[in-house]
Amino acid sequence: MGGAKSQVSAALVFTMMLSSQVQSAEGPSWPEMFWHLLKRARELAGQVLEVKGRGNLLAITNASFARVRGEETISLLDLIQQQTGCSQGAKNLIALRSAPDRPLYLFFFNREREEAAYLELKPEVDWREWMGEDRGEIFSRVTLAELPVEDILADPAKWEKRFQAEKMFGGDEIRLASISLLWREGLPQELIKALEIHDHICPGLLSGYFLVRFLLDQLSPHRDADYFVVSSPVWCKDDLVQSVLNVTVGKENLIVFPLSDSEKEHLADPNAAGIFFQRHRRMGGAKGIVLGFDWRRMAEDARLEGDWYSWGSRLRLALFMARHREEYARYVYTIKRLQLEPGEELKGYFPMGDNPWKRVGLWRD
Repeated sequence: MGGAKSQVSAALVFTMMLSSQVQSAEGPSWPEMFWHLLKRARELAGQVLEVKGRGNLLAITNASFARVRGEETISLLDLIQQQTGCSQGAKNLIALRSAPDRPLYLFFFNREREEAAYLELKPEVDWREWMGEDRGEIFSRVTLAELPVEDILADPAKWEKRFQAEKMFGGDEIRLASISLLWREGLPQELIKALEIHDHICPGLLSGYFLVRFLLDQLSPHRDADYFVVSSPVWCKDDLVQSVLNVTVGKENLIVFPLSDSEKEHLADPNAAGIFFQRHRRMGGAKGIVLGFDWRRMAEDARLEGDWYSWGSRLRLALFMARHREEYARYVYTIKRLQLEPGEELKGYFPMGDNPWKRVGLWRD
């Protein structure tokens, strides 16, 4: 009872704060309009938002990346938490990165009902008209749809065709359905934060989780050290690697060296997945490790058949990887260890433009 009273009180205080804001000659304030936007979304989503346990509702949005008539939308994340109970701390509110041209959207997935709601805001919505007595609809697209997990897994090709034909989620059907199905597996925070950057979840991103877990076992983190990564060959894994290890091009502790398919044939180990160093800030020097990722073993264990690149295959493989993520050492292995002595700098070790694989002796001419 006490918790319910406190929630009601908080809601009343929030409403009073909105009501007390000074109204401009142009109409209601942006926080108030966003509050009404989410209220309208809840009305339209209906039973999709009805769950017995708050942890069974997932909210995905590009709020904080999209803008509405030039205004920031980051405050919507607080409103979603207040009005639905979904939160980033509970790992059921995902702020998905999107390009500046994408309209604001809200997506909800009910794990209990296996139902979803997608609402896309009109790009040039007239707020004054919408807030008036003769208000029109604020959303350009409202879709309520079933996402029956077992049926999708049994025949993903059928669902892929339906997604492509109906565009029920504004063209993001595969992206949003995949995240919803994988979210049911209880994703760790590292994957949640990485998929927000990557804007979707896939086997490639999950392989980054496997690689980082193995790396942290081999070169465990400590206060006097940081990481330096040569991202090569480049694939989706690298967005998770940079997120977890806090390496970026801008901080000059991440080198990106793409390889074409023909160039990959020169790798001494075809499973090569990157070159990783741990630098000692105080003592100098660095320990390095070259890692490989065994995709063939992964595919065999997942009993993957047919086209590896179809959505059905990628979805099944991603689910297998999510469920077996603690078995990362079965698929990641050490190709070679490296050592830099104090005084040796990694920037000098990998001169700009040089092939890093030749430098570490893992390139076949």
